[in-house]
Amino acid sequence: MSLFRGLAWGIVIGALQLFAGHVSFDYKDLSVHGSPLYAAAVPVLLLPLAIAWGWTWVSDRWSGRSGPRLLLYTVGLLIASSLAFPLDYAHFAPDGMTNTLMLVDQALLGVQFVTPVVALAAILYWAFASERVRASFGTLAIGYVGGLFLALVLPTLTMGAVAGTAAGHSWQKPKARGAISFLAVLVLLVGVFELRMTSLVLP
Repeated sequence: MSLFRGLAWGIVIGALQLFAGHVSFDYKDLSVHGSPLYAAAVPVLLLPLAIAWGWTWVSDRWSGRSGPRLLLYTVGLLIASSLAFPLDYAHFAPDGMTNTLMLVDQALLGVQFVTPVVALAAILYWAFASERVRASFGTLAIGYVGGLFLALVLPTLTMGAVAGTAAGHSWQKPKARGAISFLAVLVLLVGVFELRMTSLVLP
């Protein structure tokens, strides 16, 4: 069940990513056209939330024996969400012709995009879920705010830091999960888009 739920989340994220990148809709005064920025926003926001929600769900349901199921959920999520990159190339190649090497390259790009997110999130979640680190104001500030500034190095690191911190925070404070999700989205928007764009614009 955990594998299929991970696959389902990954498929939804990948489908929305493709839709956001290529949608074209015009009706009267309403005009919506996809762009690479919209496509990037989908996994940036939804992948960390899928990790946080999924890992806390698995840990709640199979408390004390969740290890293999966490792995299955994560593998399913990683595989399905990574497929958006080669599928995007296969269906929307600029010249209309697909190249096998480029298809493989896009598949590897998808794995490269998702792997740092999962790796950093797993480290932070383990620290919180094992209660080696308590969800105090100081530790959460390091996780969220420190993760925000990791966008200056690599945006996917911010995604991983926020996902792992939010998952661990949710595990220790289950009644605050709605507020935690809102905070995670806010940090991701600021870190991955605003802070990253500012660093690229400033000399």
